[in-house]
Amino acid sequence: MGTTLFGFSLRGILFRGRTAAFAALPLLVAVVAVVVIAVTSVAGRYGVQTTLTANLLTGLVVPIVALVLGIGAFGDERDSRTLPLLRGVARPRWHLVVARFAAAWVSTFVVVLPASLACMAVGISINLPAADVVGGILLATALTSAAYTGLFVLLSLLTRRGLLAGLAYVVLWETFLAGLAPALRGLSIGSYGRRVATLAIPGDVPVGTVATTGVVTSAVVLAGIAVGSVVLSSIRLQRMDVG
Repeated sequence: MGTTLFGFSLRGILFRGRTAAFAALPLLVAVVAVVVIAVTSVAGRYGVQTTLTANLLTGLVVPIVALVLGIGAFGDERDSRTLPLLRGVARPRWHLVVARFAAAWVSTFVVVLPASLACMAVGISINLPAADVVGGILLATALTSAAYTGLFVLLSLLTRRGLLAGLAYVVLWETFLAGLAPALRGLSIGSYGRRVATLAIPGDVPVGTVATTGVVTSAVVLAGIAVGSVVLSSIRLQRMDVG
C-alpha cells in the first residue's frame, strides 16, 4: 500500500505541466556551466563555482522547484475540493503525508539534477577533489531540497495561499532579511544548505550568506526540518476538516 501511494503521488507530481515548465530553470544553469567551461580559464572558474553552487543551486533553483512541487503535494486537492476523498484511504493519514512528501522530494531532486551535475562539472574542471565535489553537491542538494519540500508540504496543508506564503519566505526572508540580519540566519534553510555546499566550493562563500554552524550540524538541522515538517503535516492532516 505504501509503495502504491508513493508511486501514485510521484506520477501525479512529476508528470505535471508545471513540473516540466520549471525544469527549464535547472537546465539554464547547466547551459551557463557549459559556456563557462568552454570560454573561461581554470582560474576564472573559481568564483563561478561558488556562484553556481551556493547562490544559484542551493539559493534559487532548489527552493523555487521545491516550492512548486511541495505546494502541489496537497494544494491541488484543496483547490479542486477533492481533499475529502482522503477519508476513503484505508490507511493512517500520516502514510499519505509521507508518500506525498517523498514523491515531492524525489521529484525536486530529479528536476534540479541538471543544475547539480553542472555544478559538479565546473568544480571538477578546476581540479577540486572529485569525491568532495560530487559528495558535497549531492548532500547539499538532497538535504536542502528535503527541508524546503517538507516546509512547503506543510504550508500546502496550512493555507490555501501556500504558494504566495512560500514565495514570500524564499524571496523576502531567505534572500533579503536573513542576509541582512545575522540573528535571522538561523531560521534560513538556505543558509544551512550553503554551509553544507561549502564541501564542494573552493574556499568559502561570503560569511553573511551561510549558517554559523558547522557542516555536520547544518546537515542535522536540515534533516530535522524535513522530519519535523512531515510530523506537523501528519498532525495537521489528521486534525483538519477535509469536508
